[in-house]
Amino acid sequence: MKYSVFITLLLIWKCSTENKNSTDLIITNVNIIDVVAGTIIENQDVRIRDSIIISISNNNNKSKIFKNKLDGKGKFLLPGLWDMHVHIQDQSYLKLFLDYGVLGVRDMGGCVSIPTNGCESLCPDILNKWKSKINKNKQIGPELYISGQILSGTGWPTSLRASSIEDVQHNFAIILNSKVDFIKVYEQIPADAYREISRLCKKNNIDFAGHVSESLLLSEISDLGQKSIEHIREQILFCFTKDTNELEAFLTNDSYTKEDRIYVKPWINDAEQAIHAFKKNNTWFVPTMSIQFSRQRYNDSMWITNSLRSQLPQSVQQSFDDYIIRMKNNPDKKSDLLWWSALEKLVKRLNDEGVGLLAGTDIACEGGIPGFSLHEELKLMVEQAGLTPIEALRTATINPAQYFGLLKNGQIKENFIADLILIEKNPLESISNTMTINTVIRNGVIYRK
Repeated sequence: MKYSVFITLLLIWKCSTENKNSTDLIITNVNIIDVVAGTIIENQDVRIRDSIIISISNNNNKSKIFKNKLDGKGKFLLPGLWDMHVHIQDQSYLKLFLDYGVLGVRDMGGCVSIPTNGCESLCPDILNKWKSKINKNKQIGPELYISGQILSGTGWPTSLRASSIEDVQHNFAIILNSKVDFIKVYEQIPADAYREISRLCKKNNIDFAGHVSESLLLSEISDLGQKSIEHIREQILFCFTKDTNELEAFLTNDSYTKEDRIYVKPWINDAEQAIHAFKKNNTWFVPTMSIQFSRQRYNDSMWITNSLRSQLPQSVQQSFDDYIIRMKNNPDKKSDLLWWSALEKLVKRLNDEGVGLLAGTDIACEGGIPGFSLHEELKLMVEQAGLTPIEALRTATINPAQYFGLLKNGQIKENFIADLILIEKNPLESISNTMTINTVIRNGVIYRK
């Protein structure tokens, strides 16, 4: 009897010891990219259990049991990437995101029931169904943040009208009922309606983000609490330089008339105050460089013929073909080049000034490819705007985590979510090395190897 009790206790001890030392996944001898410090922590063992990084040690692993093991020798481990401006029109996007290590996305809204030209999102009821399945591990896909129908003063058919306070009050409630994560604003919203959006967002503890309307200065929009500004538009364009001669050269070369100059003068005068407001209010900027750069790529055969587009809906592919024709016949090529040059300088200046930047691509509008284009965005930030590789990486890792207040995302640390990318080459030496993907890990599970 005593012997039987001893054996039982021994088995219990043995099982408890094995459980203590066991792990679902271990990545051995890997070089970790510390996106905060901008350094590499060499030769680490990263242990993952139940979607969480449970330990990081200096290649001194003593674990006995491994369900999965990855050899990280000579490789580099990155936090999962985020694309902070997308428009999802098909389930194929979800797979493409994961294929390229984009493990979180912010969908910037719209409401179509079937794919169109790629520049607008499916309705929130569809996206929320996918989101629920992803969260329950019943469907593959990145973490989704959804905005749903857009508040706009333009009369865009699938948007909700925001031309008055009454419009905003009525349509704000409709958007909230569709279970969105934030409110998307568009253009031509009157000042009083804009302020009502801000008031209702604060009252309902929900953020708003998007384009900016002409009725308010950029500094005022930041003060109202808009969390991020998307794309380069005239309201933010003139922040690209402090040099009055450089600004004058831009206006002259882009053929601004006397009337044009009167129209944009308030934004020019507000430029420095706008940058100050961005820093004071933690307003983020999403430059979507890749979508602006697409206007220069009508003769780029490798980009045009990228085979990944065959996975996108036919309507999106046809729209891209039409877009290329329009760009080839575009009479404003000189203006496009001037705006592109201003955007390069704007991204560099805002980064140097300490304004938060977020990587976003606007896919699959005007040639964007889910997942793939995020890597192009990072490359443009470095090679065109002049950011360092680590500065660019932060716009797709730690910055999105800070934007959403995600305390366990965006870095490789113990007790953080195991959304990770194992890559073959050092991205701090060349940002293009983010494309050398070996393995993608989503919530601690190997998705691609």
